[in-house]
Order: sequence, then C-alpha cells, then structure tokens
Amino acid sequence: MTPITDGASAGDPRWSVPYLRLAEGLVLAGAKAKLIERFTELPHRRVSVLYQVFRGTAPPAGPIVQGSARHFAVPGKHTSESLRIQCAIFLACYERMGKIAETPLQRGWQLLAAFNAYLALTDKLHATTSAKRLDINQAYALLTYAGFLAVRAEAELQPQRCPDCRVAYPVAVHEPRGKQNCPVCAINANCLRLAGQASPSTREARAPRGK
Repeated sequence: MTPITDGASAGDPRWSVPYLRLAEGLVLAGAKAKLIERFTELPHRRVSVLYQVFRGTAPPAGPIVQGSARHFAVPGKHTSESLRIQCAIFLACYERMGKIAETPLQRGWQLLAAFNAYLALTDKLHATTSAKRLDINQAYALLTYAGFLAVRAEAELQPQRCPDCRVAYPVAVHEPRGKQNCPVCAINANCLRLAGQASPSTREARAPRGK
C-alpha cells in the first residue's frame, strides 16, 4: 500500500489509486462511512457501493467518535487491563508508522497501516486467549482523544511510560493518576498473586514425580 503523504490531494490524478486502495482497506477493516469519507473524500454513495462489493452489507452508521477518554485508560467494568494494553500496542504502532517516511503522512493512511500492524502483532494472542481487540473505529476514537500523538496540551489522553517495565500507555489527564497504573505490571502482579494462592495440593500435583 503506497504511503499517502499529508500534502496529497484526493483530487490529484497522481494519487487516485492510493486513495482508492485506502478506501478499500478502510472498508475491509470495517470503518464507518463517515470515517472513510473524511479521509478519502469519496461521496457516501461510492462508499456504500464499496461496502456492498467487499463486505456485502451497508456501511456502519453512527458518529465517528463514541465513548470517552476514560474508556481507554481507567480500569473498570468496561475497561480491562487487557484492553489498556491493546491501546498501548496500537498507539505504539501508529507512532512507528509515522516514522517510516521523511514527510508527515496522511492520518487516514497512517491509521489503516497502524491498525493492520496492530492486528498482525496481536493475532496469536487473540487466537489463543479471550482478549478482545480494538476495532478500527475504536482505534480512531483512541487516536482522537490522544491528539493523534501530536504534542497537544489539550489532548485528553497523554502517554505515560512505566518506570519499571518501560511500556508507554495512555492515561486520562482529567482522571486520578492513582487509578491508572501500568496495565502490564498490573497483569503481572495479578498472575503472581494467583500463583501464590494456589493450594498445596495443586502445587504438589504440578510438581515432577521422582522415579
């Protein structure tokens, strides 16, 4: 997929094919119609046709950004530590994709490239566990709240690097930081706690038997 630079125009014949590939990729990823229209400048009817061709259905409706910043950062009933790790992985992919070219990339192209990289990195984990991954619309919402990783003081999500494991994860600036500890360290601590709670019979059953 040819990278689309930030200064490229969808109306420029030289960029018509890359923009079409971007639209097709966003459709295959399940992006909402308004999101595709924003980044490709295609009319809604054309986006609907692409959805019928590639997915056999109408494009998903609704606003592009839903939820709130805290959904991606503050542990709770609907925000697991696993989801917070997924957010950290995707943002790392987006940041890395932004460095593959000397000039800034178009956000839609960078979003799709980062999302595909994120899926590839988490594919094995997703196949072997019940970990729920972000969809591309959630990934876009995450980027929006994070200010697309630009240096913006008003961004509701800011990166924070764990001093222990060095993982960078998003934190909601308007929420208490004490509730937003590193998700990787939190999962590791929980695993150690569960291992320590194993009953003596369980530990003996797992111990190797002598000949």
